[in-house]
Amino acid sequence: MLNGVHMLGKVADLPSQLLQSLSLKDSIPAFDGVEDVVVIGMGGSGIVGDFISTVVRDRYVHVVKSSDMPRVDASTMVIAITYSGSTRETLAAVRKAREYTEKVVMITSSREIEGLCSELGIGYVRVVNNTYSRASLGYMLAPALLVLENSRILSSACKDIKEASDLLSTIAGDGMRLDMLKVRLLGRSLVVVYGDEFTRAAAIRWKQMLNENAKLQCYYDIYPELLHNEIEVWHGQSSHEDTALVILRDDAYEREQEENGYDLYAAINKSKRLLSSKGMNIIELWSVGRSPLTRLLSLSYIGDLLSVHLAYARGVDPTRIPNIDYIKKGV
Repeated sequence: MLNGVHMLGKVADLPSQLLQSLSLKDSIPAFDGVEDVVVIGMGGSGIVGDFISTVVRDRYVHVVKSSDMPRVDASTMVIAITYSGSTRETLAAVRKAREYTEKVVMITSSREIEGLCSELGIGYVRVVNNTYSRASLGYMLAPALLVLENSRILSSACKDIKEASDLLSTIAGDGMRLDMLKVRLLGRSLVVVYGDEFTRAAAIRWKQMLNENAKLQCYYDIYPELLHNEIEVWHGQSSHEDTALVILRDDAYEREQEENGYDLYAAINKSKRLLSSKGMNIIELWSVGRSPLTRLLSLSYIGDLLSVHLAYARGVDPTRIPNIDYIKKGV
């Protein structure tokens, strides 16, 4: 229980992490002449790229979750995130990126990374060491957003970070809602999370946190593509009793798609009716907030908190990741 409580406190601290990170703004690097953006990272660090690719609307953002690099040039800005400072894939990708562009910054909690950054001639931002990268989203995401604001790619990062922090604090305090959601997920051996192109980052985050903290099998899929393939999985009346389906929705995005000529709202609702007729246990969550950042975090933060509550309820330690540790050793 102690480890569960320990992790819950760190995960719940996201609103404070976001606010604390604003103090770094004046020391955050800035770059001129940026045409496109690459964000490198794995696991709990890599999710930052998924959030950035959603909130940045007027630049191409390539999210790299391997040691490979896309084709870049001197106008590309690279944000590399390795919370531990030792993620092999990220460090390999950074070395490749540095061959083509000087616009590179590393975000890390490691004190030892300074030597590598000096060797490569790149800047770095050292953030708070919170022990677990998956419980440190605010410490990594906010500095990355500030790099984008200082480089004039985003115009309201500070404002949006403050809004998100305030709203997430209210979500953390809604214990009744969290208990209700926990009951609906408890006892399920599989959680499926559906999102769309806007809520994709939140869906990925749900998968990662349920996997690592609750040791619960989870996968995600995206509307409207899933309506052309995945929807056929749900073909029986009683074959999915151990499965919970979570649908993450955003009203602003769905309305935007309707204005663009595709009624995503109607398509999702039609799929809900179909899945309900198959006896599916469907949990629908709508985003709240004004900015895209806040709306995304309002969905992902619920999954963060639930992952630890479910870990405790399932009798597993959310702080331990023995299989990940085993793979990392010697690779």
